[in-house]
Amino acid sequence: MSIEVVLMTKRVTVIGSGGAGLVAAIAARKAGADVVVLSKTTRTTATCTAYAAGVFSLACCGLSPDEYFKKTMETGHYLNDSALVKILTEEAESTFQTLMRWGVRIKMKKGSASVRATAPNGLMGGAGFTGELAAIAESEGVRFLDWTVATSLRLERGRVAGVEMENWRTGERTCIPSGAVILATGGGGQIYSHTDNPGRITGDGYALASDIGAVFRDMEFVQFYPLGWAEPGFPKWMADVELVDFVRITDAEGREFLKEAMKEWGYKSGSEVSLYARDKCARLMAEKSAEGGVFAHLEDLTDGQLKDPKVQYCLTLNAEFFRSVKRPLRMAPLEHYFCGGVVIDGFGRTSVDGLYACGEVTGGVDGANRVGGNALTNIVVFGYRAGNIAAKECEKSLGPLDAGEWRGLHAISEKGERPGVLRKELQEKAWEALGPVRRGRQIEEFLGYLGDFENRTIGVETPLDRLFALEMKGLHATAKAVAEAALKRKESLGTHWRID
Repeated sequence: MSIEVVLMTKRVTVIGSGGAGLVAAIAARKAGADVVVLSKTTRTTATCTAYAAGVFSLACCGLSPDEYFKKTMETGHYLNDSALVKILTEEAESTFQTLMRWGVRIKMKKGSASVRATAPNGLMGGAGFTGELAAIAESEGVRFLDWTVATSLRLERGRVAGVEMENWRTGERTCIPSGAVILATGGGGQIYSHTDNPGRITGDGYALASDIGAVFRDMEFVQFYPLGWAEPGFPKWMADVELVDFVRITDAEGREFLKEAMKEWGYKSGSEVSLYARDKCARLMAEKSAEGGVFAHLEDLTDGQLKDPKVQYCLTLNAEFFRSVKRPLRMAPLEHYFCGGVVIDGFGRTSVDGLYACGEVTGGVDGANRVGGNALTNIVVFGYRAGNIAAKECEKSLGPLDAGEWRGLHAISEKGERPGVLRKELQEKAWEALGPVRRGRQIEEFLGYLGDFENRTIGVETPLDRLFALEMKGLHATAKAVAEAALKRKESLGTHWRID
């Protein structure tokens, strides 16, 4: 689609085509705005929503908003924005019913909802959900620009007025005039070498927002999922904590330390730990991994158990694969989710006029630790609210804007380093400094490294090099924000654990 096709007078531009962006886009379109969605790949793919389990936690079908409010605040160590949590708990059920009226297939029961029935496979539990949302968006007249990286937000008289962008496959740069912009870019999991986030989750929204002075909160709180496959040759992917209910999970000495800890914490099952105690569990897993390793004893599973849907859900990878590897397998935590982000009000408004945000790119809902399943509920509730209000408050767009210039973090040189190599280097250092267990001295050293990092030059030889180069800005901004916040908070709390 050429840029001329999408030039109209009153426009909401949504950056990101995961669940938050798609819900926001549909809501804005139904509220009367012309809507354009920017996606770094083809729409809906390579998003955390698509790769999520497809299960939502919410107050519904007999679980009261008051009960769920209390549990969400308690899990977040009361650092949450209580006003946002109140909206989440009180409006989730009605917002899900709105999506169902749109045509999204959702199954609801007490305390949860699921879209797994529409998933193409067990690994991509939310892909059916995003596929349905994308189809609805297109039928409503939402326009998509694929293969496009948002590189900068244009301000006019203190208000967001447009989005500079670059097609990473062709190198074409353009700028879309916009009366309102919604950030729905997800978190920044790719700053880490160990993450279950797709490759395009590079903190773009954090960079875009910080460049124009938006206010942030809670960036030190990065949630690590306790169980991830760490066996050499295995994909970097999570295994549900409920696996502890089916097989022995031991330390190097053979102790079932996790079950012992669960009793001490007052939890009866791995499912409860996954919902409410990921912070404690991930920290324990990291400590045991460093002491000699953590092992899941797959030899405990019978062929019959491997056919059990609950066991298959816990393994996450194809259960047939494990028939040939019935032996102890190494496990370790993986980065999973950013609890902090851009500060918003109850409608997704940020501190910058004309800029809205929803989903993981925002902070406030989760506090210091997230309830399992709340991420997907967050994108639905606040995606809907942000899209609706952005359309209503959208100002008339300005005329055509100049395309802008190269907005990558690094200067380009023929003899520059390959961006993929630089990316891997940053990820390894971020994991050491900002992983589940942190030390002030390491964080300080990492901040020094980041200061030198932006002065290096890169070489761009292929379209993929260009994409990696453009994403470096988000990776750098995100890593810096997490490091600065982690250094500032001396005490340990929730997902932020310092041992110095």
